[in-house]
Amino acid sequence: MTYLLFVILSSFFVAVGQAEQIKIITIEPFMQTENYEHFKRMVLNSSDSRAQYIEGFEFDWGYRYSLRVKQTTIGPLSDGTLYDYSLIETISKTKVADSTTFTMSVDPLRYYENQADIPSNNTLKILNDSTYLYMDLVELEIPQQEQSRFKTNNDNGVPFVGDFHFVNERRIRLIQIK
Repeated sequence: MTYLLFVILSSFFVAVGQAEQIKIITIEPFMQTENYEHFKRMVLNSSDSRAQYIEGFEFDWGYRYSLRVKQTTIGPLSDGTLYDYSLIETISKTKVADSTTFTMSVDPLRYYENQADIPSNNTLKILNDSTYLYMDLVELEIPQQEQSRFKTNNDNGVPFVGDFHFVNERRIRLIQIK
């Protein structure tokens, strides 16, 4: 009986050890909007991993990162999540040119039903006549030539895809709505 318990516990600890890997991954200089289970959210953008959130990592817009992370297998969960990620170290943080153009979707509504009258459903908060806080994570500067289209989309809860440039670590500028 003692031997059987030892074998079972040993295999459990071996399996847990195999569920963790140390990886080096790249995080792109912008985030993306993801349709989650019942709402939309901003997540990290990585071309070589499934990392959407990394415990202990602070993201700045306009920087490409190379990170050493611990990837722990936890799924598949009901939302499709397979791994948890935690930061071991930042290998590099490289500023990209402010003129770098990237494409990102902007959705004025957090939830799938149009509940525009519920303040928590609005992803855009006006900061001044041309700047909005998106998803409480990044400021969007809207140029004069796009303000009418932007306002119409925002007022009607219509998402759009746009091209953007970087202003600083917390602000991006809309170049054009596609």
